Amino acid sequence: NPANKIPAADKPKAKEGKREYLTVTELKQLISTECKHPQLKAAYLFCSLTGLRYSDAKKIKWCDIRTDNNGETELQFRMQKTDGLMYLQISKEALKWLPVRNGARDEDLVYKLPRNDHANDILRQWVKDAEIKKQVTFHCSRHTAATLNLSLGVPLEVVSKLLGHTKISTTQIYAKIVNEARREAVDKQNGIFD
Repeated sequence: NPANKIPAADKPKAKEGKREYLTVTELKQLISTECKHPQLKAAYLFCSLTGLRYSDAKKIKWCDIRTDNNGETELQFRMQKTDGLMYLQISKEALKWLPVRNGARDEDLVYKLPRNDHANDILRQWVKDAEIKKQVTFHCSRHTAATLNLSLGVPLEVVSKLLGHTKISTTQIYAKIVNEARREAVDKQNGIFD
C-alpha cells in the first residue's frame, strides 16, 4: 500500500466529531414525555444509564441478565462490535427501565426494537415532543452514560471498563466534554452581580 510510505505526521487526521449527550434534566424531560414506542423509550433510558450500544440492547436476552454473588443484577453478554465478553453491573435506576418479564423464556429478547434507522426516526420525534433542541440518535444514549458517570465522579478508568473500551484514549474524549460543561456552568456566574 503506497499510503504506508507516508509518515504518520503527514497523514490527514480525522476531525473529532461532536458527541451529543443529554443532561439529567433532559433525561427527566424524556421520562415525563410519552413515546409512541414504549419499548424504545425503555431501551433508550436503559442504555443512557448503562452505556449499551443499540446493537447490543437489541440482542440481549433474559438469560443474559443474572444475579451475582452479592445479589446485585448484572448483564453478561458478548459485544457485537468487539465480540468481547462483557460483565456489566446494572444500577437500580437502570433496572427500572427493564420491561416486565411476564413469563418470557430465557431465550426471548428483552427489548423488541425496530431497525436502527426507524428507531432513530421515532427517537427524534420523542425528543422533539420533549422540547429538547438537540440532534439525538440512539448512540447518543452511550455518550449520555459516559458523561453522566464522569460528572458523577466515576473515575475515567472505570467508565472505560463500563463502556467496554479497549483504549482509555477513547474514553478521554468524554472527560473533555465534561470539563467543557463544567466551564460553561461556572461561566454562567459571570456578571450576576453587575
